[in-house]
Amino acid sequence: MLIIYNPVAGQRKFHKLMPVAEQVLGDAGLEVTLIPTTEEAKSATKIAKQGALDGFEMIVAAGGDGTVNDVVNGLMQVEVPPIFGVLPVGTTNDFARALGMAKDPLEALHIIAGRETIKVDVGKADDQFFINNAAGGKITEITYAVKESMKNKIGRLAYLLSGISMLHKLGPKQVKIIHDTGVFEGEILLLFGALTNSVGGMEKLCPPAVLNDGQMDLLILKKVSPAKLLKLLAAIKAGTHLASEDVVYVRTKKVYIECEMSLNISYDGVYGGETPYTLEVLPEKLAILADVTRIEHRLQK
Repeated sequence: MLIIYNPVAGQRKFHKLMPVAEQVLGDAGLEVTLIPTTEEAKSATKIAKQGALDGFEMIVAAGGDGTVNDVVNGLMQVEVPPIFGVLPVGTTNDFARALGMAKDPLEALHIIAGRETIKVDVGKADDQFFINNAAGGKITEITYAVKESMKNKIGRLAYLLSGISMLHKLGPKQVKIIHDTGVFEGEILLLFGALTNSVGGMEKLCPPAVLNDGQMDLLILKKVSPAKLLKLLAAIKAGTHLASEDVVYVRTKKVYIECEMSLNISYDGVYGGETPYTLEVLPEKLAILADVTRIEHRLQK
C-alpha cells in the first residue's frame, strides 16, 4: 500500500497519526510506503501515477478533497488503476463523507485495513477527472480561493468567512446546458454535477445520488433574489430543495455547458478552468476501500 499524504492538511493531522497508521496497517499484513505531497502543483497526481506504474496494489490519499482529486487524476492515467482509498484528514472531507468513512481517522484506518472494496463512478471533463462533484458559479470559487494556512488556523470557518465576503459578487450567469433529457437556457447562480450526496459539507445537497449507477445528479440554481436564496439554503439543510421551482434537477450521463461570459468550474473543490466544458460519467471506474454496511443505501442494488 502506498499512502500519499498532504503534510499540512487539516492542521497537520496526519503527522500525529502516522505511527498509528503504520502499526494498524502493518498488523493487518500490509506493507506500507508513505510519501508526502510537495508544494509543486499536482504533486500528488504525479506520485499516484508513478505508484500505479510501480505496481502498488492499493493507493490511499491522506488529506482533504484536493488531495483526493489529485490522486484520482493520477490513478486515471493508467489502464488498470490500483485499489483506491481515502483517509480523511482534511478540512471538509466531502468525498469521505459520501463514502461513509468514519470521521475519526483511527476508525477510518481500521476500515482501510479491512480491505473491503466497492466500485464507484468517476467523472470526466476533457482531460481532468473528479470523484465527488463538478461545480460552476461564483460562489464555488470559495473552495479553491481559501488559503491552506487559513484553513489550518480556523478549519471550516474559513469557508464561511470567505463566503460572506463574496456575497456581494454573486451575479447570475446566462448559460446553455444540454443534458440527456433536454436543454436549459437562462440565468443561474450556480450548478452542480454531483456523483455523491455531499458537497461543501452539506450531506443533503443530492439525497438521491448513488455512487455506482453511472449517472450524474445535475442541480441548477436559477437566478433568485437574496431573500429567496436564504430560503433555498434553509431548504438544502432540510433536504427539501429539489422540489423548488427555482431548482432544476435531472439525472444524466453527460452534460454540456456554455456561457456567454466566462463561468469558472471546480472539480472536487479544485479550480478546473472555464466554459465551455463537457462533463461525463465513467461507470464503476475505480475500486475503492470502504465499509459497505455504512453505505448500502447509496449503492445500486
